[in-house]
Amino acid sequence: MNSSGPLFVAQEALCIYEISTIYNSCPRYLFYALLVASCVTRWTGWLADVFLGAAATYAGTAAIEAFILVASPQKRQDPAPVTIPLVPDNTTLWNDFPQLVTQTTQVMVQPASLELDGDAVLAIVVTGYLVFLPLQCWSRVLTHERARNILFYLWNIVMLAGSICALIYAASKSKTPTQYMFCYPDLPPFDQSYSDGWQSSWRTSTWNNSVWETFSNMTRWGQLGDICFNPCYNSSQILRQSTSLQSWVASKDSELADPHHFWNKVVYSRRYIYSLIILCLILNFVHLIFKFLPYRSRIPSAQIVVIWRERKEIWKNFKGELTSARARATEKDTRYREAKSATGATASQWSRARPFFSTIFIKAFLRVLADFAILFGLVFSMIISPFTIIAFVTWAEWTIYNDGPSQENPQQVGQWAYLVSIGLLLISATILTLKYRIATTSELDGEIQKLRKDLARLEERREARSRSRPASLAAPENIGDSS
Repeated sequence: MNSSGPLFVAQEALCIYEISTIYNSCPRYLFYALLVASCVTRWTGWLADVFLGAAATYAGTAAIEAFILVASPQKRQDPAPVTIPLVPDNTTLWNDFPQLVTQTTQVMVQPASLELDGDAVLAIVVTGYLVFLPLQCWSRVLTHERARNILFYLWNIVMLAGSICALIYAASKSKTPTQYMFCYPDLPPFDQSYSDGWQSSWRTSTWNNSVWETFSNMTRWGQLGDICFNPCYNSSQILRQSTSLQSWVASKDSELADPHHFWNKVVYSRRYIYSLIILCLILNFVHLIFKFLPYRSRIPSAQIVVIWRERKEIWKNFKGELTSARARATEKDTRYREAKSATGATASQWSRARPFFSTIFIKAFLRVLADFAILFGLVFSMIISPFTIIAFVTWAEWTIYNDGPSQENPQQVGQWAYLVSIGLLLISATILTLKYRIATTSELDGEIQKLRKDLARLEERREARSRSRPASLAAPENIGDSS
């Protein structure tokens, strides 16, 4: 080693667990494609069920991981100081150590690592929720049955809980302490190095003693699993093996050249994205609430095409209700003033404005205001929801792209296997849908007998339910025109 230089140097590093193969680019993009296909084919029934079912199960896996990440946070040790040799700013070591620590003789060591699955999980569960909720609000095809509606409600609850957990975990990433690696100045590290598993002998007592004893003894240094001493390899994650942890050194030109600067940019941009998500969720929640409230709205449909086609009629109804209410209030006030004039009392200036403050006009005005709020919420949610989904996916994918290269390439089986599985599922569903066309006569006879028995059983259940519930208490099938 060079005796004229420092015994060792310290530089900043990122200790990360790469995104799992199940959340790599190909499965994620396939998930986005399945969501789009579910919206486009929602009128087909069985085809939408295949796409939506595959997307929902994939998002459910991500939601469960979000629960685990929040429930079992990484345990961090107390920070400890490590004394390092002083390296001046004008050193020639910058070319080999782009994140070199200079002009200080001490750094604080607190082993920790970043779980990059958190970014992928956040992208999946929030995107799923932003799509599943509007589908429940807008699509009558997918929610016309009570069982489907219950299923949508349960799935939206899972996605909402997963989104909250993923957002909480994402917020905690910015609090990850700075990590350091300690190296010989003549032996620069690789850009990426993987942990061989932490050995207890690598830490003798304090972190300061461990670092100095390692670089003062070539035998101990030779026992390291890497060229450099990485305290972060002493950390662990509940869902990962220790050997999948890697230490990453960013170049000067990289977005990650200053790790905290990068995460600050993510946090800054997150404010706008999260505000947009909250606005979208509020609008869709209001839509759901009005969908099931016992309120008779004058909005003919929740579909934007119908609203646009009936726009003149909607405006005519708004204007006609206010005009009718004002006429009735004016007539009532006229009779009141005539009665007062008969007694010799003079009319005040307030009497002319009194019809606008009458109970009749205020009720009509509030009704029109509520209908207008519903109309505004419907139109705005149909505009803002797709925009929010596109903006969030773009932001999330940009964040994941800056996390580093994918663990696997698209041509590897761990990536294209998901596409093949969806294709096989689609083929199976297609064959089952055509089963009556390719069935034999005996199979059709057996199916007819089975359907007759099922029909008789359903009729018996219907009659039993009708007898047990009085007709006056029966709830209407559709409540409100706004649904």
